[in-house]
This record gives sequence, structure tokens and C-alpha cells, in this order.
Amino acid sequence: MELVSKKELLKEFEVEASFYNVRIEGETFECRNQARIKRKGVQVDKAEAILILCNPGSCDPDVSEKVPELDPRKDFVPFIKANSDQTQEQIMRLMKFKQWSLVNIVNLSDICAGNLQDFKSKYNKAKQYSFSYHSIFSDTRKNELKTIIDSNEGRIILGWGAESHLKEMANEVLQHKLINNFIGWKHAKNPFYYHPNPHDTKLKKEWLRIILDLLN
Repeated sequence: MELVSKKELLKEFEVEASFYNVRIEGETFECRNQARIKRKGVQVDKAEAILILCNPGSCDPDVSEKVPELDPRKDFVPFIKANSDQTQEQIMRLMKFKQWSLVNIVNLSDICAGNLQDFKSKYNKAKQYSFSYHSIFSDTRKNELKTIIDSNEGRIILGWGAESHLKEMANEVLQHKLINNFIGWKHAKNPFYYHPNPHDTKLKKEWLRIILDLLN
């Protein structure tokens, strides 16, 4: 199995995402509640899969786009053009194999961070500010999550990795009434599922192979 290059993938797919900022007591949290990977030139009404990952990585808004300050519990978060990251490019490879045209990505947390150490720091700060609704799986955002799930006609694919500080949020997802019909490459440790984009190229290929087998 060869991994298709970013250059080739971006000829076929594009990314849009719904970014928002939350300001609490002078502290700003940069967030993203959804990302969509779309096949260029194809219009579909229903997503063919939802992926639940750990948190938004280095996918960021196009420089021409402005990110609004709002509350996702009551405000609509608009979609804008976004630059892809390596995880999304790995998901594009899965989409090529399955000939999918639309996939949604949500996360255990909406808080944007370029790496997991940065995320851990921001997540702990969110706790200090009682910013619990940074997760779409919180009770106050059930309607938003239901809308996303209702717009999906395929499987839910879990892939939030195995970092210990994700355990509480991961358990909340697995116990959530709206989350069922899911698959994922299950880690030996509960409640973890391997991330789509491990550093090792062999493991990237293995993730694709295992998920394709589960989908089939």
C-alpha cells in the first residue's frame, strides 16, 4: 500500500471547518467544533463517516477568513475555508479507498492546539475557567451533536489516541447515548483507539488497512 502524497490528495479534496473563539475573564480559547473533508466538485447531502479524534491539530483557517467570537451552545458556527493538516490528509487517503465524497470530523475537545502537550496545558486552563462546553459531548451541546449525527449515513470511526489525560473525555464519548455503530483500531488500554496518523509510516498504512477491513 502506497501513501498518496499531499499534493495529489489536495487535487481531489478540500477542507472547510467551523472555528470560533471563546473569551472568559480576559482569556481567549481558540476552538473548532467541526471540520469537513469534501471531494471537489461533488455535492452530497449526507456524510459517509464521522471521525471522533482528540482535538483540532494544526488545521487552521485560511488567512483570508475571520474567526468569530461566539458561544456554540446557542450560536451557529459558520464554516470557512481551512488549510489541511497531516491527520486530515490521512483521512483523505481513506476516502480515496472508499470513494467517499464527504466526511465530518469532531473531537473530544474543540480547543485548538498544535500538539498534545500544548493541548494538555490549554485543557487544564479550561478547567480553571469552568469552560466545560469546549466539548461537543457536553450535556449543553446535545442538540448540536445530534444534528451532526443525523446528517451522517455511515459509521462513526474512533481515533483519539492513547494519551492518559484524554481518558475522562473518551469515557464520556463511549457512554454517550448518541454514540453507537462505531468502529476503530482498539488499543490494548481502555478507552483508547489508535489515532489515524501515527508518526511511523508503517503504522499509517496499518491504520488504513485495519479501518478498511472493519468497514468491509
